Amino acid sequence: MIEKVDNMTNFKSNCHTHTVYCDGKNTAREMIDCAVKKGFSAIGFSGHAPMNFSNTWAMTQENLDKYFFEINSLKKEYADKIDVFCGIELDADYEINKEYSFDYILSSVHQIHGKKRIYSIDYTAEELTECVNAEYDGDWYKMAEEYFKNLAAFVVDNKTDVVGHFDLITKFNRSGCLFDENNPEYQKSALRWVDYIIDNKPYIIFEVNTGAMFRCGNETPYPASFILKRICERGARVTVTSDAHCTEALDYMFDEAKLYCKNCGFKSIWHLTKSGFIEEKI
Repeated sequence: MIEKVDNMTNFKSNCHTHTVYCDGKNTAREMIDCAVKKGFSAIGFSGHAPMNFSNTWAMTQENLDKYFFEINSLKKEYADKIDVFCGIELDADYEINKEYSFDYILSSVHQIHGKKRIYSIDYTAEELTECVNAEYDGDWYKMAEEYFKNLAAFVVDNKTDVVGHFDLITKFNRSGCLFDENNPEYQKSALRWVDYIIDNKPYIIFEVNTGAMFRCGNETPYPASFILKRICERGARVTVTSDAHCTEALDYMFDEAKLYCKNCGFKSIWHLTKSGFIEEKI
């Protein structure tokens, strides 16, 4: 269980936030106003990029245009109060029909392609279980291997700045109700693909994401401590995010997440600024 602390730092930023342009609950302006009230130095928006299949959670091409215009307008409007960044969360199945100049790219994978359908890995535990049973003969560790491999390949092949929720497949696995995260096969697979990412992009940033803590009551952020320790050992960097889909989640458990990083060996975390990601000692 993650430790609770009070006021570890006053330096707040978040590069993983969503709005009503995709599956968020609040407007961009509402998110910025909340960040200002909370004393944030910066807020980065990372709307879900349009996808090449029908879904209810990613931006449409039309909304992407509106998103890009509004975030960049708000960036100027709030320049004297907070640094605002227009990023994007790309998925392996993204489809964008023209060029945009995003401030940063967060890369992630939210689905697995089966023989006859596409399964979401973070919508419900039932859908993920159906995927494992139908596509992997009930073998959770084969599913995990394919997920980690797909994510790692996408991160390396894409112009990724931040790796999104590396072990998203654990979202519904509270107390190991779906599979054993201590299983050697599972841990070997996760670490193999972490190493693959860092071997190819040694200065990549992994997010330490409290989103499932807010939405599902999970006890720790993504990624699990054994993964985070390997990221630290390999000298890669981390940033703390909340994957916020509403104002209430904007800085959820940030101090606790920073302590979690510290307990896994990190001496610092990184924040998005006008000069790029900068280091904060913890």
